[in-house]
This record gives sequence, structure tokens and C-alpha cells, in this order.
Amino acid sequence: MTTPNNDVSNQKHEYLAFTLGAEQYALDILQAQEIRGYEHGDPDRQCAEFIKGVVNLRGVIVPIVDMRVKFTSTRRLTINSPSSSS
Repeated sequence: MTTPNNDVSNQKHEYLAFTLGAEQYALDILQAQEIRGYEHGDPDRQCAEFIKGVVNLRGVIVPIVDMRVKFTSTRRLTINSPSSSS
């Protein structure tokens, strides 16, 4: 009697790799809903600095987020937050 080999090392995995600044990241490709080319969105000056604009994606308004700015802002806020200085 043979049993299916469920060994993880025999399974193929695909990843979506990208670079932000000098750091590299990878996500399981199954976590990505869609991969699109860059589009300049309609800017909204009332949004946070890391929101570069919005696009209409099949009837849904989707923000364009600059992750470099988002991560830098988050780090800066974490380091400089009043609760972290004692």
C-alpha cells in the first residue's frame, strides 16, 4: 500500500519578492490578490504623507501607499513617542 508523500520539502512554493530601500521582502504568492504595474493615482492632500493617491480598481477606490514612507514614519513615531522615553 502506498501513501501520498506529504513531506513539505517536496512541495513547490512561489514567492513575490520586492525591495524597499535596502531591505528585501518576500510574501507567499498566494497572499497576493493581484500584481499590477504602477499607476499615478489622483492625489488627495488631506491624506497622510504615505498615501500617494487613490485609483479606481474595478469600481473600488484603492489607496496607493508608499511603503518606504509608511515604514519610516512608523519607525520614527515608535522611536520618538513620549511613552518610549522614560
